[in-house]
Amino acid sequence: MTSAEGKPSIMNSSFDLSFGISDVWTFVKHHRPAMYLQMILPKSIYRFCLYSAYLFWFIVGLLVLRKTANATNAVIYVKTHGHTVGLDTIENSPRFKDLLETLDREFTKPPAFLLLNQHALNMTFNFLCNTQTLPGVHERLIFVTLDEKTRDVLGEHWPHIRQFYWPTPSLYKPFSFAEGPYQTIYLLRANLAVGLLKHGISFWMMQQDTFWRKNLFDLKFEENEQFDVLFDQIGDDQNSQRAEWVNGANFFVHANNKTLEFFEAVASKLSHWYTPDMGIMIHQCHTWGTLNCSYIPHKIAHSWEWMYTAQKNPPHIIQLDCETDGGSKLMQLAKFGFYFTESDGRTCNPAAVNLARQRMENGTIEVTRARLSWGRFQFKMYWWLVDYILMIPYMGPFLKPYLPLVGYILMITM
Repeated sequence: MTSAEGKPSIMNSSFDLSFGISDVWTFVKHHRPAMYLQMILPKSIYRFCLYSAYLFWFIVGLLVLRKTANATNAVIYVKTHGHTVGLDTIENSPRFKDLLETLDREFTKPPAFLLLNQHALNMTFNFLCNTQTLPGVHERLIFVTLDEKTRDVLGEHWPHIRQFYWPTPSLYKPFSFAEGPYQTIYLLRANLAVGLLKHGISFWMMQQDTFWRKNLFDLKFEENEQFDVLFDQIGDDQNSQRAEWVNGANFFVHANNKTLEFFEAVASKLSHWYTPDMGIMIHQCHTWGTLNCSYIPHKIAHSWEWMYTAQKNPPHIIQLDCETDGGSKLMQLAKFGFYFTESDGRTCNPAAVNLARQRMENGTIEVTRARLSWGRFQFKMYWWLVDYILMIPYMGPFLKPYLPLVGYILMITM
């Protein structure tokens, strides 16, 4: 190509310095990057890259389809079985009326509720063995037992532990993270909370996959009237990107009109949305101006992430929900040294409890002894991605109240 003066041009026919936007698009359309990769890479490497890209997007597509099917099935499951854990069903039950009478007659301090079916019995015995020497803890506990076997076995071995028997066939089988029954049991928890709050009862909600190094009740959080709800939180410390994100395993609720409205909204959304209950709580705490959500400091209540820090300042309690199902969870906790029963799964081993407390206090929990499970690997990966998203200037703070709402959807591998 030559210029108007007849001199050779420095540009060939494929490109020109006077390119506009339409010219750029035309160039990209006719000169695809793949063509240049094909030119500069050996044929075998080029084909490997090409097929790897195809395979990657094929797998992503399968995971998206799988997640779509799981989400649809979970919502259908909740809508099918939600009436069995509905507020009206609970309030009209003689069992709930008996529970209210028990609370009025026998409790001078707020109760702590924990939910379980027969597949969580071993984890529950582990928790009870962990806390049996802490004064006043077992007297505060009420286990919501969801099937006959759970009621009978727990009553046989721990007859002094109170129960609220709520047989729920939709929750009899084992289930895992983000499945329909998983959503249903948290709908039960939310509706139970509403029922208690309507009767002016303040309460704790707790989970038995928590190790108590010290007695949480000794801190008397219930006497602090400056907050409406006191939540545990995820993240490493107060400077974490995920600080003030509700963990939802162990929290205390003061009975008032604001907390009643809060949990009514949680229950309503769980009935229709495919979203974690902690995501709803996070969103409401950060966007509702009427409710005072407070957070238990990390030095008091921490998650399993503490074990992967320098293990300084051991918390009073550590929630060990790093696995996706109850069976593998207890096996993993045993590898960390948090297994407190004998081989029968029923008899307590006090020496194991004392050893675990000593290891926490000395910062010597051996995380390298436990193979990185698939469940824990996925959570670590997603938390890493979330941290970087929340670091984005302007966008990160804006997304912080909303990102947890789509947690189930974004976690396409679970």
